[in-house]
Amino acid sequence: MRLTISAVLFGLILALAGAAQAHRISVYAYVEDGQIKGEGYMPGGGKVSNQQVQVLDAGGKVLAEAKTSPEGAFSLPLPHAKPPLTLVLNAGAGHRATFKLSAADLGVAAPAAKAAPAPAAAKPVAQAVAVNQDLGPQIKKAVEQAVAPLRAQLAEMALRSNEVSLKDIVGGLGWIVGLLGLAAYMKARKMAGAPK
Repeated sequence: MRLTISAVLFGLILALAGAAQAHRISVYAYVEDGQIKGEGYMPGGGKVSNQQVQVLDAGGKVLAEAKTSPEGAFSLPLPHAKPPLTLVLNAGAGHRATFKLSAADLGVAAPAAKAAPAPAAAKPVAQAVAVNQDLGPQIKKAVEQAVAPLRAQLAEMALRSNEVSLKDIVGGLGWIVGLLGLAAYMKARKMAGAPK
């Protein structure tokens, strides 16, 4: 009887642990070529497919909407709004994930300070500095575009490192059962050696 109850409880624990992990979702996004691109995913690598994605401004107003693809990916036009923007993935049944896009994520730079005019003798140097200042934002944008997929992978890895997998739960329960078995064995040996 106790064995049956233990087996049923063990099965319920496993089922509930799996269900809890299956319902957690995450979303990640980055800006590339005037688009907000990203994907929705679940722990373990599952994709959140055919679900609504919205871009909200700081006041909560919906600026753009799309649906994720069967692979969980999405692409939205970059709205002209002040940062930060919030990306919301709604996966039904109350499952929702958000991701903030800051001014840096959106490629919005702070206004540059105006430089004083250069003296007549220093014009070639001033022109070189101006060219370098013009290249700075372009280089930064190119680096951001190249790094965006890596940032997505790092975010997914961070999510996965914090999750408890079914393997971890079963392993922990195995240790508990093993220690209880060892305790029962030691008790049985002790009782067998006790005088009658």
